Amino acid sequence: MIDKEVQKTILRISLALMVVPSLVYVGLDIGLVSASSSSQDSNYPGTISESELEGATLIASQSGSLSVASKGGTIIARMSAHDAYFDVDRVKPLGSATVLYAAVDIIPRDECGWRSKCVRNVVETYNLTTGETKLLYEQTIPDETAPQWHDADYIGDGKIVVADMSRDRVFIANTTTGIITWQWQAGQAFDPSSGGDNPQDWTHLNDVEVLPGDRIMVSMRNQDQVIFINKSEGVDDSWTLGEDRDPSATNRTLYAQHNPDYITPENGGPAVLVADSEQDRIVEFQRTESGWTQTWEYGVNLGWPRDADRLPNGHTLITDSHNKRVIEINERNEIVWQANAPLPYDAERIGTGQESSGGESAVRLGLSSATESSADDSLLGRIKALGRQIFPDNIVNAISFVNSKYPISFTGMAAAAVSIPLLCLWMLLEFRWSDYTIVPPIKQK
Repeated sequence: MIDKEVQKTILRISLALMVVPSLVYVGLDIGLVSASSSSQDSNYPGTISESELEGATLIASQSGSLSVASKGGTIIARMSAHDAYFDVDRVKPLGSATVLYAAVDIIPRDECGWRSKCVRNVVETYNLTTGETKLLYEQTIPDETAPQWHDADYIGDGKIVVADMSRDRVFIANTTTGIITWQWQAGQAFDPSSGGDNPQDWTHLNDVEVLPGDRIMVSMRNQDQVIFINKSEGVDDSWTLGEDRDPSATNRTLYAQHNPDYITPENGGPAVLVADSEQDRIVEFQRTESGWTQTWEYGVNLGWPRDADRLPNGHTLITDSHNKRVIEINERNEIVWQANAPLPYDAERIGTGQESSGGESAVRLGLSSATESSADDSLLGRIKALGRQIFPDNIVNAISFVNSKYPISFTGMAAAAVSIPLLCLWMLLEFRWSDYTIVPPIKQK
């Protein structure tokens, strides 16, 4: 019979053989990925020339960079002044090379004067040719877990409209005076029980677009709805796209959508082109007398897409977040352009108008849908496919989000998933084998 001490030694050696190599691999993986990312960022200039401007593509990444991709799909400029970048638009009224973006900084506790880190939401303009940055509006929240602003648009006369996710509202502000001139609160139209169990992020209000006729289109991600607000009368329920459904529901119209674009009647609408993120597709709906009708869908090998713009040439520019790329597909659903970027959130093709303002509807273009994804026979592809069979889409997408945002590869994450639980087990066993024990505190009756 094997002595107990020998058994412990054998178990220690077995755990060490599994844990130590895995942890070493994770450390090397993080170091290599981080070094590669830092090296790439340092090699890019922060500006481009006037000749490179037209036809270039802006890519805002939640991982903390604003990049410019050339007509050939290579990154030619990148700036990383903030911790995260979200919506980005070229704003011609402010200058031909000027872009406006919503960005976020995480402020250390000693700087923000609070018991935790702070979130600083900013709306800034940036000149792509000179590098000049101008702060238009900001909000600091003393809570590092607070929802972050994802969208802000310039609407003329020095005013911006902001999707204020942290306070579940939309507001218009004068950037000269800092005064809010109009606002709408989600509580005016939605029940607090809507949107699922998200006490710190009730609506995840992630997009806003000012429309003709004193209307505003808003994306309520957690409610799975795109709503239309009349500034004087409130939400027009007859125009609401999508419905608030139980998380276990199937056949959803929308599921955790991002960046809906409105296509005007002049361009074949009214229509809405939207990234239906949790369902891994881009989808378009046409407005008819009976309501909204789905008219187009693209879901070929997409991973949690978060933006789609219809271009004037009939192509569609898609931000494929978890696949770390931005692609352009033609009318036949063929990929004709691609640029790679870490966890991209939004993309804008310079010279085509903001978002989908220069594009036509799928109905007018006669577009056909494409939904069948080709099989990925690689080991990574098989692991992801198996994960989707075992776990809900939102769990798989959450893991993919971490893999896309942080400096670790998918295999590094797999190694960490194996080694960390085993390390915890080892520590627990060592404690049980030791002479120490946990004694509850003595309390006076």
